[in-house]
Amino acid sequence: MAKLLLCDDEEPLCRGLARLLRSISFEVVTADGPTGLARLDAERFDIILTDLRMPGVNGFEILDAARKKSPGTPVIVMSGSAEIPDAVRAMRAGARDFLIKPFELKGLEEALATVLGAVNTPPPMSDPFSWRDRFAPWLLGRDPAMVPVLTLLSQVADTRCTVLITGESGTGKELVARSIVAGSPRARKPFVAVNCAAIPANLVESELFGHAKGAFTGATANRTGRFAQADGGTIFLDEVGEMELGVQAKLLRLIQDGELYPVGEEVPQRVDVRILAATNRKLENEVAAGRFRADLFWRLNVIPIELPPLRSRMSDILQLCDHFIKQANERHHRNVTGFDADVLQTLRRHSWPGNIREMENLIERLVIMKGTGSICMADLPANRVNTPVESVPVSLSPIPELPADGTDLRSILEAVEDRMIAEALERTGGNKNRAAELLGLNRTTLVEKLRRKRVLSPTA
Repeated sequence: MAKLLLCDDEEPLCRGLARLLRSISFEVVTADGPTGLARLDAERFDIILTDLRMPGVNGFEILDAARKKSPGTPVIVMSGSAEIPDAVRAMRAGARDFLIKPFELKGLEEALATVLGAVNTPPPMSDPFSWRDRFAPWLLGRDPAMVPVLTLLSQVADTRCTVLITGESGTGKELVARSIVAGSPRARKPFVAVNCAAIPANLVESELFGHAKGAFTGATANRTGRFAQADGGTIFLDEVGEMELGVQAKLLRLIQDGELYPVGEEVPQRVDVRILAATNRKLENEVAAGRFRADLFWRLNVIPIELPPLRSRMSDILQLCDHFIKQANERHHRNVTGFDADVLQTLRRHSWPGNIREMENLIERLVIMKGTGSICMADLPANRVNTPVESVPVSLSPIPELPADGTDLRSILEAVEDRMIAEALERTGGNKNRAAELLGLNRTTLVEKLRRKRVLSPTA
């Protein structure tokens, strides 16, 4: 049974919350601010849950005392909707998560499970966040999901081994590569990033290894390839899974021998390059399908680092939002102050299929359009309001089994489409722009469907 310190100066709330926590198997010690500070000095706790605004001793003092007395004890802060900036400050000071009052028991249970899961993980040899703060402050957040990543970074950065960074698009693979370089002896040497998917197939070999004058039509001069440009430093091969098999063979030879052959040259060039690679594909599957060389895979996969998607590190949402607002304000000369509490809750529920890149783009758009003040629910695009992490299934009739004599699938699908369009129009009061957003369609596509169904006249 985990021992929890609950600090709140509102006695009725404290008693009710303590009952709920005990019902889910926590040993709870309740206290106001001054008493909580004294209990921290005298006892050991597995987790701390504290309000921010308390008389005498506030939540920031509780947080500071916990970090000094027991740095490994996670702290979750509670705040009212008007105290969002304070919650941001607390997260920066080391709080693991925050809850906006009033909150549901399910939200509290999830937050507790997340931080306790991190506590039960064996600690790394050194504090990975200290390494991050020193070498890679651009890797924002303190979510437990990032602990394995930062631990690996701190262990391999000062080596010259090859690293394969995997993860969904938008998770920040190039930032991780730059972090490895920043913590390495090659930090002041060349860093060359190559997007393998963006180079035309017929130019990849020349782009990577260079070419001699006259090597092919259009080669009017010698060209230094990306590997030679990175000599003495590091090359980052993004989307390495897109590389053709012929180029893979040359890359393998370069890794094995430390030599490259420019196109049209017979004499090799020696290069000293550390290779970092990244992909959003499962290279094991590509190997099995014959699209990626097994020997190259094992050469690249010396140290694998898998980045978690943003939906797996939700306690970082607040800090990331705050960071991107500041960036967008500076870039576009705006003065947006933050988000309303219900907007933050919506952003925390969103599944973020595009990960951090999606968040950055969304916040930049919101800041540009809002200009000043706090972003409210009315400012959010409709698809952000209607795409929670746990998507709600569409309420439709049960899918019938296929009859023995077959069926008319086209008519069934058309009936489903008719019903969904009718419901979207009903919800939006006939507003076709909003209805199209709910359905994930362009307005023109929806209008054309309505015309075909003779719901609209040809001139509508």
